Amino acid sequence: MSVKLQYLGETEFNNNKGFVLQATFTGNYGVNGVGDLLNLTPSQNQGTDGGITDPKDAYNHFLQQPPTLYGVLNADIGGSYVCIHPNAVPTLKNFGLIMYEPGGAEKATNAAYTAAELAGSVQLFFAIPAQQ
Repeated sequence: MSVKLQYLGETEFNNNKGFVLQATFTGNYGVNGVGDLLNLTPSQNQGTDGGITDPKDAYNHFLQQPPTLYGVLNADIGGSYVCIHPNAVPTLKNFGLIMYEPGGAEKATNAAYTAAELAGSVQLFFAIPAQQ
C-alpha cells in the first residue's frame, strides 16, 4: 500500500457532514492513470490493510456507499499535487489518488516517491452521502 490514511476530524460543508483525512505516502506510486488506491473503510489491522486509522477512536462515520462530494484541502508535498479520482465503478476501496509532479506530468507507474513527498502529507475531505 502506498498511501496511509489517518482520520483528523469532522467538518461540515453546505449542510453535509464530512470528515477530513490525512494521507501520507510510502513505497512507490501506483499505476499511471489510476493512481494510488484509497481504502475508505476503517482499518482492521492498524493501517496495514490500507484502511483509515484513528488514534483517538473518534472515527464513527462508517461509509456505506462511495461519497460523491470530495476534495483536496491542503497538499504539502514539495511542489507536487494530487487529485481524487473515482474509478469506473467507484467503491469504498477504489478511489484513486493521482499525483502530479511539478510541471504537471503525472507520476510514472511504480515510480519512487521523492523525499519531499515521503516527508509531506495531504489533507482530503469526504462528505457523507445524505441518503446514507
